[in-house]
Amino acid sequence: MGAASRDHEPPAAPATFAVLLGPVAFYMGIIVPAASMRRHLLLGLAFGLVCVISGWRAIAIAGRRRAVRVWAWIGIVIGALGLVMLVWQMLVIVTGGAFPPPFWSPYAHR
Repeated sequence: MGAASRDHEPPAAPATFAVLLGPVAFYMGIIVPAASMRRHLLLGLAFGLVCVISGWRAIAIAGRRRAVRVWAWIGIVIGALGLVMLVWQMLVIVTGGAFPPPFWSPYAHR
């Protein structure tokens, strides 16, 4: 038949996407809204997961391109931090305050 087709997606595209979505997920993890917590958690989870997945995709197709790998890792780390903060908020809400509130938000005490 022919040679196996290579992936023609430029690796900088998902890396850029990860770096742009990472701060959104991080911001969603920092703030603790007073209302619509469910929507806040779902949006933050969506942004964080897409950020981490697109960063991982960029690393997979980057090859020897060092700049792409660095920017993808930056996006992954920022997005993962946002996800960790969101999970912390969720644990505080689900346990009714038995889990300690986030240290980064003095207004998170419910």
